[in-house]
Amino acid sequence: MLNKTTLQLMLFVTICIIHYQGHTATPMQIELATPTFVLPQFTGPYREREASVAPEEYEIAERLRSLLENNQRDEVLKELNNFYDIELSPAMLTLKAQVYFSLNMYDEALTVYQAVLVRKPELVRVHADLGQLYLIRQDFTNARKHFAKAITFGSNSALIHGQLGYLNLMQYGAFSAISSYQQAMALEPENSQWQQGLLAALTQAKMYPAAQALLEEALNKQPSDPQLWLNKAALALNVSDPQGALAALEMAILLGEDSDKNLKTAAQLHLQLNSFARALQLISQHINRTQLDMVLLNEYLTWLGQTEMWTYAEQLLDNVAPKLSAMSTNDQGLYYSHRARIQQVLQHPKEAEKFYGLALDKNPAEGETLLSYADFSVTQKHYVRAELLYVRAEGIRKTEKQAILGRAQLYINNKDFQSALTQLKRALNKFPELYDLKDKIETIENIVRAQNQLSS
Repeated sequence: MLNKTTLQLMLFVTICIIHYQGHTATPMQIELATPTFVLPQFTGPYREREASVAPEEYEIAERLRSLLENNQRDEVLKELNNFYDIELSPAMLTLKAQVYFSLNMYDEALTVYQAVLVRKPELVRVHADLGQLYLIRQDFTNARKHFAKAITFGSNSALIHGQLGYLNLMQYGAFSAISSYQQAMALEPENSQWQQGLLAALTQAKMYPAAQALLEEALNKQPSDPQLWLNKAALALNVSDPQGALAALEMAILLGEDSDKNLKTAAQLHLQLNSFARALQLISQHINRTQLDMVLLNEYLTWLGQTEMWTYAEQLLDNVAPKLSAMSTNDQGLYYSHRARIQQVLQHPKEAEKFYGLALDKNPAEGETLLSYADFSVTQKHYVRAELLYVRAEGIRKTEKQAILGRAQLYINNKDFQSALTQLKRALNKFPELYDLKDKIETIENIVRAQNQLSS
């Protein structure tokens, strides 16, 4: 009866311990440039169509025009300050606000602009200038409000439409921005800012066919612009076309794109599409150009491990070996731990054991390394060493659960059911979420009772 029960247990009790240092593969992303806007410089006196200079101001207006043409803005301000604001027409008062603005005297400019709007609330140029002023001050709510009023009162400036599109995109989402960007682009079709902003808005709104059409038109005109190829890659990812995304991304890289995120995404796509040699080339390029980042190396090794490209993973570690002396002691331990795991998978036990030893010499309290070395020791039938390694891993919080279960499995494999029972009860007590252990504990208790009956 004991032998039968024991046999059933060996088939029934399987405690799976899966651990590998690294990170879950992150979703692929393309890093794109953010839509931007340009603040215009001071553009001179108020236009006649927006507000008229009073007849009694003609003489001073001509004098101020001459000063402005000679860029003597301080002199213009001195002339205007000879008058009370109430004496000046809205046009002259707006000129005063513009001069304050051009001299970076923003508080004074704001006060005068607001005074103008009290008298003439529909003046387009004032709302446009106030939008720019608030934009500089990063008061995006008021900036958007005044750009919208400028358009409501008749502005047909591509800049105002484009800036309203940008602010709507940032504050209210894609759909609120599309029309403004389209209007700006209609007025200035060669302006890449409006093209970029409209493309971002269409993409965020998931209007992929429209975005694709816009992008193809842009690429026909500017085939050497890496940002356009990045947008093409991002669109392809959005419609689940990894091959198209990779082709566009490689074109962007060929044209000079080298951001960390985009190199990672290109490498990940190559791994996904089984072009491993190019993936390793990109990974090595990324790793070698900066100070070694173990988090990044872990991620790349995880990707290679998921595709079982262990030889490529070994090559990657060979490539970063020259940087080993510059690593921290802990990072050196992680490096050797990776080498050990790869040698283990490649069935080179002596090399694996050597690297596990080096890893723990550098970082004795690295729980994942302790667990991996313990598992490896079990496969090599070095049970005493495995038990000691599991005990050490149990003392580390993040690996305690796996270590307890690993030691329990070790005892089960060696038919030390009493010790296994103790470990499993301890695991259930410390980690109640392991409720499925209850059945296993009951089975082992039956075995222990049967053993005790036979021995009595």
